[in-house]
Amino acid sequence: IAVHQDSTNVPGSPEAGDGFASTMTADGNRFAIGAAGEAIGSDAGAGTVAVFDHTLNSEGRPTPRFALDQDLDTVSGSAEPSDQFGSALALTPYRPSGAAAATESILTVGAWGEDLTIDGANKADAGTVLTFRIPASGGSFTQLDSYSQGAGGDDVTGTAETGDRFGWSVTAVNTAPREVSTTATMKFAVGVPEETVGTAAKAGTIHTFSLLGAPGANDKLVEPGNNAGLPGTPGANQLVGRSLHFTGTHLYVGMPYGPGTGALHALPMSNVTAGGAVAAVTSYRPGQGGLP
Repeated sequence: IAVHQDSTNVPGSPEAGDGFASTMTADGNRFAIGAAGEAIGSDAGAGTVAVFDHTLNSEGRPTPRFALDQDLDTVSGSAEPSDQFGSALALTPYRPSGAAAATESILTVGAWGEDLTIDGANKADAGTVLTFRIPASGGSFTQLDSYSQGAGGDDVTGTAETGDRFGWSVTAVNTAPREVSTTATMKFAVGVPEETVGTAAKAGTIHTFSLLGAPGANDKLVEPGNNAGLPGTPGANQLVGRSLHFTGTHLYVGMPYGPGTGALHALPMSNVTAGGAVAAVTSYRPGQGGLP
């Protein structure tokens, strides 16, 4: 089955540089496709996201439900050139109180090219992340929150700076999908790969949050050598946060740019939870533990 922007009822139209399907995410309820290069009006590279049901339509293709972009009144911010809205996606099943199953979803959307104005100064490509609740019907959405470093009163650790690229990567998980969802079970992480840490330019950092509640209430900063157990120390051009993946028990952090030849680190859930105890981290390195 092929799906593209010239398929029936798929939002948008095929244009050079749209990047349709450069990002994708799915859960058991639905899936979403990002086109971060999509022009919104005359704003090249503003970006959009299309959401589909898994159910096939009369053409034998997944059923399109709606599209998201920052030109909508129901989405915060505004569509601007090179926002790259949809350049990172994560879709997570959600069970609200009173529901019999996790038939709803929460969609997390990164826009690393978003410019922010902090104290009257423009911070180009500081980046932002937005979260949306999709009901069981699948045909609509409600924005839950927006996340950015130290901007907008959301109490997120750090300061939005030019070129941080907050939201370059996102990953999310429901650690108890058969239970009513809570702030403790609905987790996501955001990569900020070009964040300067101390004097180390583009060292990179990671934030972990809950998908429910105020953005800053469950914010934890993850950097090499801090209280999350990620090995090493911040170094220039390490780009920590470019590669992330949540499972029900660990946050996996890829560090291909060093130190050394690169490694993959599995951080236990308690390590990346605000107020959690730090447990042993498992590291995977070439030539060690049976890896070639």
